[in-house]
Amino acid sequence: MRLILWGLIMKVLRLVILSVAILANISVLNANSEKGVAKVMKVRGNVFYSQTKKPLAKGDWVPEGAKITTKARSFVKLLFIDKSNLTLGANSEVEVEQFPKKKAGIINLINGQLRSKVSKNYLEIDKKKSKLFIKTKTAAMGVRGTDFQVNFNPTNNNTTLITFEGAVAMGSLTNFKKSRFLQDRLEKVVSSPTSVMVRQGQLSGVMPKVDSKPMAPVKINKQQLKALEANDGSKTSSNDDQKKSEKKQMSRNIIPPGMDSSKFSGAGGSEIMGQMAKADASIKIPSAQAATTIASSRVQTKGTMTEGGYVDTNNVLYIPPPKNAPVDPMTNEVIVPIQMGSFDKDTGEYKNDFYVVNENGDMIPKDPVITVNRIPASDGTAPELVPTGPINIFDQDEVDEFDDPIGAPIPSDDTKPLDGGPDIMETTMDDRDQMLDQTNTTSTNRARVKVILDRQ
Repeated sequence: MRLILWGLIMKVLRLVILSVAILANISVLNANSEKGVAKVMKVRGNVFYSQTKKPLAKGDWVPEGAKITTKARSFVKLLFIDKSNLTLGANSEVEVEQFPKKKAGIINLINGQLRSKVSKNYLEIDKKKSKLFIKTKTAAMGVRGTDFQVNFNPTNNNTTLITFEGAVAMGSLTNFKKSRFLQDRLEKVVSSPTSVMVRQGQLSGVMPKVDSKPMAPVKINKQQLKALEANDGSKTSSNDDQKKSEKKQMSRNIIPPGMDSSKFSGAGGSEIMGQMAKADASIKIPSAQAATTIASSRVQTKGTMTEGGYVDTNNVLYIPPPKNAPVDPMTNEVIVPIQMGSFDKDTGEYKNDFYVVNENGDMIPKDPVITVNRIPASDGTAPELVPTGPINIFDQDEVDEFDDPIGAPIPSDDTKPLDGGPDIMETTMDDRDQMLDQTNTTSTNRARVKVILDRQ
């Protein structure tokens, strides 16, 4: 009996302590909300109020209605009174339109990138409604507790949303003339029949030149997703000149191009060698003409794109792979053609060594031209593969066959290769299948696979 009574007393004490803590916390929130609705937790570089140009410093309180601007290589991290945090990336501007105590806050991304982690049910808000609204000129997002990133480009009015954890509802604002919205109106937008729910690992976007409605959510490249998730906006791109001077490391995927990768799931060495033999006679190399066609990523239907592509967070574009791009059986990842670009391992930002991608999705060849390290018998010099353009990521073309970039026929099984065989260009992990598969002859392919298998 005494033990039961003691247990009841302890429960009552715990409830009293918890109640006191909650009341104290609410008092702190009320006191802090008089100063502002968000506190600056971290700041780097040139960050200031847009209206007054006053710099922000760590510990400052940001009032409702404030606009904040960041310049190059700068960022600011804010902690709001509901314990949600927001990081504004470089070259961005955001407005804290509204942040009431018992209604969802409204954050307006005017330009650039924001990353936000929204706490679950910290303030007394209906669980069935959004806890926070993020909006741009063309899209609205309703958040209930998740980790996500939003990018907006005012030049093309594109908005993209990537969800790292949880789910975020996204609706279009392209058909609305006004720029100010109340919570109830935004809730209707993100709950409308045309809105989409963007779940973990997915991207959606509103791209007015493609469709007024949000695009169907797609999964982006897994490795880029990991890099973006690890970067809350505080990381900046590595030195490009240093990267260009470094030699690229080569890694080879043993699955031959054009093969059904599902056939290799769980396959042993002998099975892979058998499939390799079947692919020997059909291996072809892309020409300069085909190199441009590769990057003309196909929009399957209006508002629907092929999964596994890259997101360009600067131009706010999704760059999908061709519809018939091969799949890596080891990772179940779509192998994106090298000409369509890659991403910075530190920041997750999209990059392309061969093309300049503009805000319209045009892919314009860079200078200097691409050089393929394949030495012909005539003069011992490496030929140059010149990509032609411009092309656009929204073109409808599909890649079927590739030709030799130097105009030479592919050796058949009874044709002897040059002494030593063709050289292989040095490429990165992400480039592993693209140019490598394109420059190997039949005998070189078989020998390389055998070496890889022997090492396993």
